[in-house]
Amino acid sequence: MKRLVLSVAALLVSAAQAQAPGVPLRIAELTEAAAPCGPLASDAPAGQRAYHRLLAERLGVETQTCAFADRAAAAEALAQGRVDVAVLDGEAYAPVSEAVRAVLTVRPRNELTRLPIVVSVKAASPAQTLSDLGGADLVFGGRMRAHLEVPRRALADYGAPQEFFGEAVAAADYDGAAARLRSGEADAMVLHAGAWQRLCRGDSPGEDLCDDLRVVWRARPVAGLALAVRRDMPDERRFRLIGIHVAMHLEAPEAFAWAARFIPEAGEFEPTEADALVRQTAAAE
Repeated sequence: MKRLVLSVAALLVSAAQAQAPGVPLRIAELTEAAAPCGPLASDAPAGQRAYHRLLAERLGVETQTCAFADRAAAAEALAQGRVDVAVLDGEAYAPVSEAVRAVLTVRPRNELTRLPIVVSVKAASPAQTLSDLGGADLVFGGRMRAHLEVPRRALADYGAPQEFFGEAVAAADYDGAAARLRSGEADAMVLHAGAWQRLCRGDSPGEDLCDDLRVVWRARPVAGLALAVRRDMPDERRFRLIGIHVAMHLEAPEAFAWAARFIPEAGEFEPTEADALVRQTAAAE
């Protein structure tokens, strides 16, 4: 038993040392042929050199590049602690989801951020989940892209495209949408989280103006790709990585162009939730 405890302790120390501030930051890259981690070659593309230089200067560590033939191999290496940063898609992320987490997505220019979406019904409605709303009439809380485009994308991502529902109308704003829901003109209301919060927040602390309504579903659109790290990466390093990337399009455009090249017309990096790449299989979820 004593040997087992010592062995576990040794593994924990090894994992901590692997992510200590002075240890190289190993960045996964996709190439035709896999190659072990090592310093970036002097003839590497200018953008890649700018990206590595920025991270090295801001984090105070050496950076290395690690070549993989596909995202699945990069995800496996990330989960096993052989690299520190990798760009993953949902398919590569799923098998290693307990060991890795998304930290950043890239918002394309002229596109909206991945707003959280809330679907609600009247408190007396029998609907309990999104799957219960098949054929239901919807009301959206406005006519702008944030009120229609993002919610529709989120619903479709989770198995409920437009044809899943009945009639869909767009009210002038969230107050108008709530009025239609409460009057029975619609079976469910779809708002982005900010509109839902404004609708329900009262003037007094704890006052809920939506106590006659009930949320049956809440989610963001699923990300196609995300920058991921291991879940055991120390918070300080993770937050510093996020901060560097969020400002990169302004502070280091050449580095940003390289780091975000996997998204056409990339606009900026955005912090994201750990399971941004998780996609439910059907509306019944």
